[in-house]
Amino acid sequence: MLKKSILMKSVFYRLFSTLITFVISFILTGNLLAAISIGLLDTLVKIFSYSYFDILWKKLTGFDVKPSVIWLTGLSGSGKTTIANKLTELLKERSIVPVILDGDEIRHAIKLQGFDEDSRKKHNLNVGYIASLFEKQGNIVIVSLISPYDDTRNEIRKMCSNFIEVYVSTKLDVCIERDPKGLYKKAQSGELKDFTGVSAPYYPPLNPEIILDTNNLSVDESATLIIDFFKKK
Repeated sequence: MLKKSILMKSVFYRLFSTLITFVISFILTGNLLAAISIGLLDTLVKIFSYSYFDILWKKLTGFDVKPSVIWLTGLSGSGKTTIANKLTELLKERSIVPVILDGDEIRHAIKLQGFDEDSRKKHNLNVGYIASLFEKQGNIVIVSLISPYDDTRNEIRKMCSNFIEVYVSTKLDVCIERDPKGLYKKAQSGELKDFTGVSAPYYPPLNPEIILDTNNLSVDESATLIIDFFKKK
């Protein structure tokens, strides 16, 4: 339904543009036949030139990406959200506006409180399903989510057509040192239960498409590696 709506909008816009060209041509020439001819010629030229320009632009930029789900997984404080934001900037520079799904924001929006294994897996699968829907609509989707269970991530992979698992690999002690939200401190004091990396496990991906060793890579370098992955594909 969405694709049909976009197609209809494109057709009507093209007709509207042709009408404008026709009116301007008629005003300038005063010749009805000439105005109609210019309007039709303008339409044909723009249809074909746009198609070839799109091909040329992709060759010039070296960047042609199909709808995908970029799934950033890693410990709390590993830098997933920061990298996701930088990646968004780089994609926008290439005229691609991605959909951003942050696990914490979604959890807050739906008032999900549980952090036990079952609750986490259900939440991860829900986010994965939402991501797959956006992907089906032709979007690049960037997901930033701890998603500690490898089996759950594999289930989400099956939901998506082009799933790119990005393991944001940051040492636990580095994450604890950063602790931007003070969560590790609360977990270590017993205030937070089932906290990944402290009182709950994290299972690193076995075969991720991309590994970002943030102990040695900056945010810019990490985001650029993801862009480079698309270029190679």
